[in-house]
Amino acid sequence: MSKYSGKLGDLYQTYSRLVSQWPVDKLRPTHCYKNSLKQHMVSNFGRISALRGESVNQELIKVERELASLNNMLKSKHKTHYAISEDLKDPISNKGYYTKLLSSIDDAIKSKKATSLRVD
Repeated sequence: MSKYSGKLGDLYQTYSRLVSQWPVDKLRPTHCYKNSLKQHMVSNFGRISALRGESVNQELIKVERELASLNNMLKSKHKTHYAISEDLKDPISNKGYYTKLLSSIDDAIKSKKATSLRVD
């Protein structure tokens, strides 16, 4: 049960559901975006619940836009809609750079070391 009622309660539930689906940053689990979203959600909805009049409607519109943007990020909408060509993913000037970078990040995640991210 949401602690907010009406449209604000519906938006709060939607926001909570979206935050719960947000992936954890495996490289930096103590500094993940999910925690920032939770803090923002609590402070933002608390502030909105104290408002009265037309300002509530304006804030609800902002929350709806924010939810739409976060949902697009979660579903990688823009990544699929604006696909990057292979020439950009693997440039001729530095073949294999991004492959090495990704494997370095994966190794850092596995070894729990954030200092092993150097790619030459």
